[in-house]
Amino acid sequence: MLQTMQSLIDDILDLLFPPRCAGCKSRGALLCPACQASCRFVPDAANREQHLRLNSPFLSSTAGAYVFEGAIREAVHTLKYNRRKRMAAPLGVLLNRYLKAHPIAVDAIVAVPLHPERLRKRGFNQAQLLAAQLGRQAGLPLLASELVRVRQTSQQADLNRAERRANVREAFVWQGTTSPPGRILVIDDVLTTGATVEAAAQALHAAGAREVHALALARGL
Repeated sequence: MLQTMQSLIDDILDLLFPPRCAGCKSRGALLCPACQASCRFVPDAANREQHLRLNSPFLSSTAGAYVFEGAIREAVHTLKYNRRKRMAAPLGVLLNRYLKAHPIAVDAIVAVPLHPERLRKRGFNQAQLLAAQLGRQAGLPLLASELVRVRQTSQQADLNRAERRANVREAFVWQGTTSPPGRILVIDDVLTTGATVEAAAQALHAAGAREVHALALARGL
């Protein structure tokens, strides 16, 4: 009910005050077609190199979909820091576009969860919004509440690679009533070292998943 009311309010506000594109600031769309077209796939070689560098026994593949620059960077910041949750819709389109070009055989999608305290402060989990959009477009079920973050962690941005891995170690637990599906795709917004998605994958494997892939909307080069 509350979500329906919020959606109606958003529709009215968009009608009265047409949104501006996060990339070029033109009116009419949160992320205009031209700016969507400007978003570059991360080269396959760069994703393979990062996956090899991560060297995780828990991840079958690790990828960032788009180079974290320009319109995609502005769109992520608009979603995450300006709290424009509707930005998840065009970003979900972009994620699905990448997945169509780089198919991964999975049974379900899981978003990297926030700790309940951080979720309460922010009000939403941007990775969950992206995963929900991707699930709808790709026809994949979203496991929305089974993987939980049981330990509050420091902000990863201030830590080096080794510190990031230590920071998120055992931060996630599977609390589903049944074991997870065999093949799972973990979704996050931005990929850096891969420590967070690796920790999530470890928890999924511990619960019975056979194969875990990680896909983030964006990553740097």
